[in-house]
Amino acid sequence: MNKHTFLGIWSLISVAILFIFASCNRSNEDKADSLNKDGKTEEAISYYQLAIKEGSVEAINKLALLYSNIHQPEKAKQYYIIAAEKGDKKAAETLANISLRDGAYHDVITYLKPIVDAGDTTQVYALGSAFVKLKRYNEAVQILLKNKDNVYVKAILGEAYYELGDLNNAEKYWKSAVYNHQSGGINSYNKLLDLYRQQGREKDYKKLEGAY
Repeated sequence: MNKHTFLGIWSLISVAILFIFASCNRSNEDKADSLNKDGKTEEAISYYQLAIKEGSVEAINKLALLYSNIHQPEKAKQYYIIAAEKGDKKAAETLANISLRDGAYHDVITYLKPIVDAGDTTQVYALGSAFVKLKRYNEAVQILLKNKDNVYVKAILGEAYYELGDLNNAEKYWKSAVYNHQSGGINSYNKLLDLYRQQGREKDYKKLEGAY
């Protein structure tokens, strides 16, 4: 055996050893991901639980999603709560969406207000909607103004102003949603039509009708 052949064989052996070593040292979370992908749910759950004990917050979210996918929403929620309590933003947002769907508006506020207060405007619509549903209109306005240029936010912001009796601002934001956005303003359009009808503004009503 010449030197080059020996080195080639040794290189292959080294690669094989490294591969076996890496396989043996895969994290419990990686093993769970692989098992979950292969449909081995119960085994995946066991390894996710081991990863959680080792301190992986991401494993908590993955286990919650797994339970959600196998139609066990209460167990999913249980793990999302654990992740949220550890400060995981993604879990808090997921819980807020579940709470909004279920009409648990106080919970929406609990999960999202710290996120929005920290400067994240992506959750303004959901949080503002919860305040409106609870008829806490002044607080809704304060939150919704943080993302006032969003077409969907404009609809609910106009509603909050309307309920406060501030019809000028209600009209302002509904008109902006209708005339400054190519899509997404249908709710504002309908609310604006209703406003003009209530106020007997026939000329404005006819001008707006069919414009969106």
